Amino acid sequence: MEFSERLAHAMSSAGYTQGRLAKAVGMAQSSVNKLLNGASSSRKTVEIASVLGVRPEWLSTGEGEMYAGSANESPTLYQVKKPNSGIYRVDVLDVKASAGPGSLVTSDFIETIRAIEYTSEQARALFGNRPAENIKVITVSGDSMDGTISPGDQIFVDIGVTAFDSDGVYVFAFGKTLHVKRLQMQRDRLAVISDNPIYEKWYVEPGDEDQFYVMARVLLRQSIEYKRFA
Repeated sequence: MEFSERLAHAMSSAGYTQGRLAKAVGMAQSSVNKLLNGASSSRKTVEIASVLGVRPEWLSTGEGEMYAGSANESPTLYQVKKPNSGIYRVDVLDVKASAGPGSLVTSDFIETIRAIEYTSEQARALFGNRPAENIKVITVSGDSMDGTISPGDQIFVDIGVTAFDSDGVYVFAFGKTLHVKRLQMQRDRLAVISDNPIYEKWYVEPGDEDQFYVMARVLLRQSIEYKRFA
């Protein structure tokens, strides 16, 4: 049994869909899909094993039992450490979404490079009642959303949103490229709109559904502006 087959078996046994697993371990759904389609490994193996309740050694190599066999084995051995109570922790991810022609999606996993911590009051004011594990920070490249989001801006996104639900700005994958654009339903077609008028509008056609994946909805923008005096 290959890695992708073991992963599929573990997901089925634990009752996890691709979307649910992606949320639980902080991955994009398309990355989970790639792991299920021929991947030989993942740097997220320990986290995935923890969520699915299987031994990471089994998931990674197929060696040993699928489940921990010892009753005396620590139940927290493979669990992901939870943040301190009262602290709302937002992960900053090592990924760029393109407000332009599209950034190439080249990885099956996304690394967390640091985190921002808020008090519960600050978090409620910024993110409402959304859970901390759903909020991530990514950097925008490209200028197609200039006027709304500038190149180099950081955006706070809700990865709990994995489908178009209403007009707004989203992070999505189309084919092998990652975008941040405004999505708007126009009659029976989904329009992809750049707020920078020099970029043309395009559409996600019904036949494109197997290439189109909503990764997150954009909630906030954080801009670092510099003003030169000399």
